[in-house]
Formats: sequence, structure tokens, C-alpha cells
Amino acid sequence: MIKSALYRDPQPLDAQRHRHKMLKPLEDYSIAKEMHAVFLAATEFPAAALSLPIIFVQSGEQLPDGRAVVVPVALMGISVNENLLVEGTRWDAGYVPAFIRRFPFLTAGAKDSDTPAVFVDASWPGFHDTDGEPLFDADGKPAPALQRALEFLRQFDFEQQRTRQFCQRLLELDVLKDMTLNATLPSGETLKLEGFFAVDEEKLNALADPLVLELHRSGMLMLLQVHLVSLGNLKALLERKARRVAAAPVVA
Repeated sequence: MIKSALYRDPQPLDAQRHRHKMLKPLEDYSIAKEMHAVFLAATEFPAAALSLPIIFVQSGEQLPDGRAVVVPVALMGISVNENLLVEGTRWDAGYVPAFIRRFPFLTAGAKDSDTPAVFVDASWPGFHDTDGEPLFDADGKPAPALQRALEFLRQFDFEQQRTRQFCQRLLELDVLKDMTLNATLPSGETLKLEGFFAVDEEKLNALADPLVLELHRSGMLMLLQVHLVSLGNLKALLERKARRVAAAPVVA
């Protein structure tokens, strides 16, 4: 069973069962209104960092040596289940993470197969019977809309694996530090965000020259610097939170 704040009714995509289905463009981003953070592939850092804070969190998995696996996420809210970038149906930021752009599709492990299965959120209104681009042609083969979606999924899964390797190297280098964010809004409400990690600049600067050269040549050093720059977007996120709190109706 796939559980997600984004996917309500994920079903295996089937050429027979869904042969008549059509796909509309993703324009209503209220589907992500309860997502305060979302996985971000390392290759997305440069584009995402212009408007989103990039942090690292524990995934709940462990490496063979017992260390907790970390993954990068784009932070979209300060409070759990609140996405400050979604205004009604509109996405109010310069970048939409690929995790969301792949909707309504996703891949997941299938029984008795090494190849991930493709799922679709059957409850999404854009997964339509009469409106949109067809998913399958008359022969039951993927039509152009589905071909594009499948290629996007393939690339997303590939970058997801590369990002896991990127994060494993960060753990090996021990350049992450535990972080806590404390803030007080103009309303007087206090906020605390904890349990996340960021690159420790002192540890990064203390690395031996051969390691720095390795990071530079692999592109990792640039990505780490982009991550550090992205943390400046925390201030803008707090300002969004303050505006939302100020606009909320007063409950008697």
C-alpha cells in the first residue's frame, strides 16, 4: 500500500483497465497543500535554490553500517501539513519540484519483479474519461502523453538513485550538522523547526585538499554551496507564514 499526502488512490497503470483514460495538464496545485517538504534530487538544487530552502532530513532507512540515511528536501512550510507555496489552486514559487511534477504517476516496487511498476492516482480529476490527451493508442500502446510521462519517471528514478549516492558521500565525509530553527512571528506565535541537517561550513572548509578537489570535479562542491545559499530562503518562508497567520480568521 502506497501512503502519501499527494497520492490518494494509487493504482497500477493497466493498458486494458485504463485504455480509455485521458490526461489533463496539472494546473491545480491544491493537491500538495498538505506537503510541507518534498524530496529534491541533487540535480534540482540550482533551480530550486532560487526560491526554496534546501535541507537534509533522515529518511527512516539505515546504511549497512547503521548510520541513518539522509535525503535532501525542499522545504515548503514551517508547520507540518501546511504548504505555504500553495495559494488556493496556484503554485506561488518559481520552481515546482520534480516529485510533484511527475503527478499523477509514480513508480514503486512490484512483487516478483526487479522492474518498478507504474502507478497512477485514479482519484485525480485530471485522470479523465473524455477530456485531455489519450494515454493509450488504438492498439493499447502508450500514446505520446504517456510516453513523455514514462520518460520523466525513468529520469526521476535515475536521479533519485544518484542523489542517494550523493548523500551517502556526505555522510562519509561527515560534513552535515544538526539544525534547529526558532522564530517568533509578529503575532507573537513562536515556531520551532528541528530534526533537519545542513552542511557545516567549518567542516567543509577543513577538508583536505584532495577531498576538496574530488568534490569540485564531481560537481558536489557546487551543489553544497547552492544548498547553503538556499538557506537564505528560510526568511522568505517565515514571512509567508506570518502573512498567512495574519490573514487567518479569528476564532471566537
